[in-house]
Amino acid sequence: MSETITLADAKAVIENQIEELARRNKEPEWMTKIRYRALEAFERAPHNDPVISEEQLLHFIAKPEVEGIPEHIESLEDLPAELKALLDRLGIEEVEQKYVAGLAVQTDTGVIYNQFLQEWAKKGLTVLPTEEAVRRYPDLVKEHFLRLFRVDESKLTAYHTAVWNGGIFLHVKEGLKVPFPLHLFFLIQESALAQAPHIIIIAEPNTEFHLIEGCTAPILVRHSLHLDMTEAYFGENAKGQLTVLQNWPEYVHTRPMTRAKIGKNARFINTTVGLGTGKSNTANPKYWVDENGYVELNGILLGQKDWYVDLGGEMYLQGPGASGINASKAVIMDESTVITRGIITAEAPRTKGHISCDALLLSDKSRMETYPGLVSKVDDAELSHEAAIGKIREEELFYLMSRGLSEEKATQLIVKGFLEPMLKDIPMEFLVEIRKIIELAVSGGM
Repeated sequence: MSETITLADAKAVIENQIEELARRNKEPEWMTKIRYRALEAFERAPHNDPVISEEQLLHFIAKPEVEGIPEHIESLEDLPAELKALLDRLGIEEVEQKYVAGLAVQTDTGVIYNQFLQEWAKKGLTVLPTEEAVRRYPDLVKEHFLRLFRVDESKLTAYHTAVWNGGIFLHVKEGLKVPFPLHLFFLIQESALAQAPHIIIIAEPNTEFHLIEGCTAPILVRHSLHLDMTEAYFGENAKGQLTVLQNWPEYVHTRPMTRAKIGKNARFINTTVGLGTGKSNTANPKYWVDENGYVELNGILLGQKDWYVDLGGEMYLQGPGASGINASKAVIMDESTVITRGIITAEAPRTKGHISCDALLLSDKSRMETYPGLVSKVDDAELSHEAAIGKIREEELFYLMSRGLSEEKATQLIVKGFLEPMLKDIPMEFLVEIRKIIELAVSGGM
């Protein structure tokens, strides 16, 4: 970074992006005003990222290396050849054929939307690019947009709010149970591009759904920033699953921001599989749980090279009988660092919470830190935590190798067995790919 970038430089770039987004999206004035309020907040908001300095962030904003992408993407065939080939390698077409379900692919600032979902819209399922939802359902978007975030929390939240682009608006109307997983894939192809999709999930009472986010990028990406924001709202007795599959290369900085309100008797299971978390991945999701509601956070992390992963998670058990689990399993190798933080706060009677952190270290230079936090404001809450950090035991390796396995194959088998309990809800075609990636990583082939 030889050239000095000032805050004024970055603000000028953001203002240009706001005008371009407003023009391109035919955006209503109220949304553009939100963007400009975020631009003003960007200047005064604190910057507290542990990896990306404020100077680096300003460079991400003001000096992107644009390589170009088609402006209007209406089908898979409109994608650049290299991205189409990447989709084929990931098996996304197979997923679409198998489920005949929702495929929305966001590539930088373009979204590809599966027309099949128009049929399901008649039954009460709305899956739209967020920009389109802003125009078609303004009252519903206004009611939920940034309800769980403060725009001035940090420079990253302010920046996201000012330049958000793409993402999905998912609305499941009361009583509808969606029988197939919905798929959303993010890809980055432009270097140094800040990608900021905004996802809104509204599950009305007595609904069920499963949304799968797949995140990846071509290996040629350099120092890109993925800055997504997800807001989820669950009505009474709603049941939802969000499965996030991350396979970013080592040059991408990811900052997922997820928050959810879980209503009375509602259930939300959020599973993140971080097989490639990129150069750094920092997140602090927050969940508010109402009476007899339940939230389950599952994190499966693979640390490689010099990656830095810092995952938090705050749960507020606000209603009587609310409960939550925050569980993570990490396999850490090379010189990577994985940090897990979890805080469960019991604010109502008969609440239950548990934090579990397990790590398998495959290198003397790898590092794991875990910081569980339990806070009770009532007398009868049940809160607990457990943590285990260790290496593969010599006797386990010896036993498997005595059965004819090489050390590499034995290590792969132990690692897969360690992670397997958390993979129970992942569709089979993804499970096959996940196992392949784990095998490659353990054998040093990635």
